Amino acid sequence: MSSVHVAVADLIFSSRIAAEARAAGVSLIWVRSAAASDGWVADPPAVLLVDLNMATPDPLELISRAKALQAPARVVAFLSHVQRDLAARAAEAGADQVLPRSSFVTQLPALLRGSF
Repeated sequence: MSSVHVAVADLIFSSRIAAEARAAGVSLIWVRSAAASDGWVADPPAVLLVDLNMATPDPLELISRAKALQAPARVVAFLSHVQRDLAARAAEAGADQVLPRSSFVTQLPALLRGSF
């Protein structure tokens, strides 16, 4: 699989994702700002993992940018299970999957290995 980009501000989830990626032998590219997505035209991510509760960069904007690429990334977004309105907005922005945090954690190894 080519690159997996991760937009997550939460330290607990960042470390969990990093540990799973190491175990899977997958390298990650961390998206810390909206400017990081500027390079996606030349080198699009295969997968974008997005925490919808990030303050910055705007997760919905990142999803839209990823889906607008010539070879759009597979976008998996996650959030608290009670945030139904935000889940709907993420789906409208183009997220392929919007998962509650608990499901995201259990599916993370498969997501990183490309078993969608």
